[in-house]
Amino acid sequence: MKRVAVLLLLPLAVACASLHGGADAGAASPTAAIQRFLDSAKRRDLVAMEQVWGTDKGVASATMTRKELERRELIMIQCLRHEKATIGAPGPSEGGRLRIPVDLAMNAKRASPIFTVVRGPASHWYVENFELDQLRDQGFCELPSTPQKP
Repeated sequence: MKRVAVLLLLPLAVACASLHGGADAGAASPTAAIQRFLDSAKRRDLVAMEQVWGTDKGVASATMTRKELERRELIMIQCLRHEKATIGAPGPSEGGRLRIPVDLAMNAKRASPIFTVVRGPASHWYVENFELDQLRDQGFCELPSTPQKP
């Protein structure tokens, strides 16, 4: 009977750890956080994306409702569609944050939003913010066109 209880609790513990940042939360470096964030957005992987999206306090999922988190992630995923990404050199910002330009290319569209990354718990790095408006202004956030029926 004890084995059954332990087996039932294990998935729950793993789920809770992934929701509030477990061992996989954050990234080892600022550029690794951005790369994981972009790769997750490209794959439309909400769980992987939330592991590197956060603040100096940790993952964003610890500070907002699941509904709000997923809504924001879906908007970011829509705008972060890209074929190629080149991460630039970091520059300093307030409170130990770093501002890093990222060149994104999708078809003929180009944009260079600035990503802000921050060091959080256990010295892991998180994407705190990026210039969504610039992506929108360059046409990255538009819904893909669907063929018209004859």
